[in-house]
Order: sequence, then C-alpha cells, then structure tokens
Amino acid sequence: MTWDFDFRPDAPDQFLSGTRCPDTPRAPQERRRSPGRQSFDQVSNRRTMHMDQHIEEFRENGYTVVRNVFTQDEVGRMTAAADRVRDKVRSSPGSYESRYTARDETRVDTWGVNHVFDPGLYEDDLAAMFANPALMRFVHLFLGERLRFWNAHALWEPQLVNYELNWHRDNGENEHFDSTGGSNHVQLDVSLTEQHAFRVIPGSHRRPLSEPERRQIAVKGIGPLPGEVVVHCGPGDVLYRNHHTVHRGSCTTDTPRRALDINLQAYDEPSGPRPSWRFTRDPDYLHSVHPALRELMANTIEWDEAHPLSRSQIQRRLRSSREISGHIADGRPHDSGTRPGPRREAEDG
Repeated sequence: MTWDFDFRPDAPDQFLSGTRCPDTPRAPQERRRSPGRQSFDQVSNRRTMHMDQHIEEFRENGYTVVRNVFTQDEVGRMTAAADRVRDKVRSSPGSYESRYTARDETRVDTWGVNHVFDPGLYEDDLAAMFANPALMRFVHLFLGERLRFWNAHALWEPQLVNYELNWHRDNGENEHFDSTGGSNHVQLDVSLTEQHAFRVIPGSHRRPLSEPERRQIAVKGIGPLPGEVVVHCGPGDVLYRNHHTVHRGSCTTDTPRRALDINLQAYDEPSGPRPSWRFTRDPDYLHSVHPALRELMANTIEWDEAHPLSRSQIQRRLRSSREISGHIADGRPHDSGTRPGPRREAEDG
C-alpha cells in the first residue's frame, strides 16, 4: 500500500496526511510522534525518506500525489491570479494560445491556455510557485538541482461543452516508454480546486502500448481502458507525473476547475521538446518575471544556444505541435489539419 504525504516546510511532524493514494479509499489519520523535541536534521531526514517513497511510486506508476503543498493563503492568491488569466482568455481567446472545446462560427468555448507566462497573461503570484521549496523538493530529488523550464499552462472548466481530451502520451510520443520508470522530465499538475479530471493507466510509461490503448489513441478515443484510474486532488495538492504514462482528461461545465500544468527538465537533459519559447528571449520580459522563473527560463535559453536542434528535429516538433493545437477537446474525432493553428506552436499538457 502506498500513501500521500504533507511536505510543506511548516507542516507538523507527521507520518501521513491521512489519505491514501488517490485511487484508493480514504483511511483514518495516523501520526507517529517521537517523545521530546526533535532536531531539524531528524525532521529533514524523515521527510526525505517519505519523499523517496513518492519517487518510488512515480517510477512504478508514472505519477504520485503530494498533499497540501500550498497553504490556504497561497491557494487563494494563486486562484485569484488564475481567474484573471481565465477571464482574459475568455474575453479574447484568439489573442492567446487557447485550448478549446468548441470553436466554430456559432460558438467558442475554452478549457485552458498554453503559455500562462505569456507577457499578456503573466501573473507574479503564479510564477512565485517556483520559489516554493515544498513544490520543488520532489523535482530536485528526481532530476537534480539545476533545472530548465519546458512549459506552463492554465486549465479551467468549459462553459458550453464538456471537456473530453482523448487518450494519449504527451508531446506526440505515443511509442515512447522506459522499462525502468525513468523520465526526461517531471510534469507538475497544481490543483487549486477539488478535481478529478485526470485519468491514467498506472505503469503504462514502462511498457509498449497495449492493443486497447493503441486503438483508442489511433482514433482519439475517450472510451474506458483496462486499469484506468481517476486521480482525485484537492486545493493545494500537486500531482507529479510522467507524461509518457497513457492518460486523458475530462471536466464538465458544472464542475469548477482551476489547475496549473507545468513541465520541467534537468538542465543537462539531452532530449527536449523544442527551442526555448520566443517570448522568453526578450531581455525586458526576462528581467521582469519572478527570479525563480527567470532562472529556469535562462537555463533553457543557455542550453538551447549551446545545443541547437537539427532541421529534422524542428520539423518533427512543428508537426506534433500543429496536431496538438488543432484538437477540439469535446470527445469527438476531428481532423486537426482542417483549421488554422494558433499564433505559436502549442504543447500538450
């Protein structure tokens, strides 16, 4: 049996946060307290041991949930910032790299936006998350101390058409797997509301696709798959995941949702999605963002300049981006090549 833990720096000395993994029923709270005052080293060593169990679960299942990473006050500030982003996108979806459940002559409906740190959407209360040691602890343990930025998106509930994203592995890499459970990235899904939008096939990142998975992915299907799990998260929880685990998303119009979808890599990871985003290379923009985000973006720029992509790599990534950005997540099959893509390449979360 595996468990979820509370790793806020100011969290009480506790063994469990009182909840099992998101795919199992809740259990009574257990606490293990040693008598007397405990040293910082004792508490730090115990939390490292617990985080090692999250690392093991991440390798085994392709995801793990850490509870209460953000305080109630932090969640409140981040939710207000996410609401401002949502409102800007809903008022002018064509101005940003929006994600749609409907986009035609009669109606437009969004469920999120790529590049939440776009200059027109930037919110310091969201960028400040990268300075939170409780959020970054897992990523540093898995990838190392020096990291580079990949992408960040904001997600919310649609207004008109239920959101149903098809089964897939991210970045168009549906044939990729690593039998060791290793990963060239860590994806962080930060929940600001109660949500159960994420469906996943545990362990699918360690093997080739099964035939049912392959059929669903081929037709952009949303049908049930053997072994699928719905992951439950609360405000302030973080889902750390390997995006090569077979997964999909869903959310109804009457289910409030606020979430942030972020991807980070080790600084020296040789594989990656594409060159750094164009807007991050503006010196004025880079100087204006939160220092913790600035460092991650600067690392990406530095790495890209030292390791330029080949023409064939760039073309492959552009093809994948066009397919991703052209998809309407309403649960029905679509020809993504029949409508123009957005103003920049999109990255699937």
